Amino acid sequence: MEVVNNFFRTNRRHKIGLIILSGSLVFFSLWRLPYSPATWFDEGINIGIAKSLIQDGVYSLKIGPGQFVAERPFLITTNYPVLIPVAVSLKIFGISLTAARVPQVLFLWLFCLLAYLLVKKIYSPEAALLSLALIVTFSPFYGNGKAVLGEVPGLAYLLGGLLLLSGEFKTKKFFAAGLLFGLSAATKPFFLIVLPALLIGEIFNYAKTRALFWKRSFTLLAGLIIPLVLWLTTIISPFSLAEFGKTVGYYSNSYAGSNFLELVVLNARRFFTERTPIHFLLLLSVGLAGFVHAFKKNRFTEIEVILSTIIIITLAWYLKTPGWYRYFFPAHLLLLLFFPGALLAATLRRLAITVVVCLIIVQFGYLLTRRHDPLYNSDSAVRFSETVLSATSPTDTIFVINSPSAVFLLDGRPARQFLQINPKLFFGKNSLQDEQGSWYPYVVTSGVLENSSILHADEILAKQYSPVITVDKYLLYKKRTP
Repeated sequence: MEVVNNFFRTNRRHKIGLIILSGSLVFFSLWRLPYSPATWFDEGINIGIAKSLIQDGVYSLKIGPGQFVAERPFLITTNYPVLIPVAVSLKIFGISLTAARVPQVLFLWLFCLLAYLLVKKIYSPEAALLSLALIVTFSPFYGNGKAVLGEVPGLAYLLGGLLLLSGEFKTKKFFAAGLLFGLSAATKPFFLIVLPALLIGEIFNYAKTRALFWKRSFTLLAGLIIPLVLWLTTIISPFSLAEFGKTVGYYSNSYAGSNFLELVVLNARRFFTERTPIHFLLLLSVGLAGFVHAFKKNRFTEIEVILSTIIIITLAWYLKTPGWYRYFFPAHLLLLLFFPGALLAATLRRLAITVVVCLIIVQFGYLLTRRHDPLYNSDSAVRFSETVLSATSPTDTIFVINSPSAVFLLDGRPARQFLQINPKLFFGKNSLQDEQGSWYPYVVTSGVLENSSILHADEILAKQYSPVITVDKYLLYKKRTP
């Protein structure tokens, strides 16, 4: 009710801007929902786990009839704060990409609402409207947010906790904030950085809240601990320190990479040579300048401390990854919250608004040009699965290699799957032969197999199988008859 009242207290142009941006958000978030963005490996695992939960009552990924991945800590990286809503949606609406993505759309809307309210509280209604416009026209917001991934949900939980954290201390309010911070941290291992960021924010705020420091801290901790304990029990059961140690070791180097310095240098270079990282660096530069300006004016808030800590840690962590932009996407999205407010505080109002509006126009143009990009708009997985279902019988076993989204869509077929997580870790049987030593009647692939743990996979497919269906990168092979 308070949100509605605030809306009617705003001026007319502000209301019109909110209506236009809200309509744009609804349109772009629902546009070709099952096809935009294209489904891919990580999303396929997540929706497969949700499907296994509602169909088999098992919280893991099904890799064959009655067979599920046992090593859950190495598989379930996006957890129950995302997967439970997806499972509920699949239960209600049936097995489809549209049903799986409905909760993600709701998270997009929730994030925008919370971002608007938070920026309005920290800066001004004007900065909040400009930040909302930057978010709504930011193409990765939909590219990463509409797929069943954990970044936007984790940030939505985080912003909800920050809104409750601001203002005077109340036990119930801070306990609820702790719950939301815990849900953010439990969304995926990356968001465990919320915990040190929150600690730094509370220490920074100590001088203002000295009398209530310990009460605030223990209330937040009481809320935090519940989602985190639930998170640990979902991936490590029964719990042991040895398994916990293995899990931490895996998360710290989930890609089994060893060329650390080479990755850091290569990824650092991207911020000066590639468009999306350059965009990030522009926002970061202005954001940091705004933080320094606020600090000098003694206006630096605990919320800004927490979010800036998350941004810095995210950037440092990204440098050691394979370099996909999704790994600094959370920091990129948070910088959109700071950019207008920081610019308005650091320079002339008219100049700041001109710069932000120009950036909004550029982002909107880029968003429109990406609508035909296969990464942002592709129905190949759905078309391929529909074709395979019509070309095979319900009793045909299909062996699927590194295409969990295809397995999800091949509902009703006794599919078996093999997943290569990194050069050293894979799930499923690494052979094209079944338990009786016979070649599987059908095999599905969706890319090169030269680095697969299935030895000589390309050679076997060439000798024993014939390609019968091709849809973009997806191929269905049929066993040749003697």
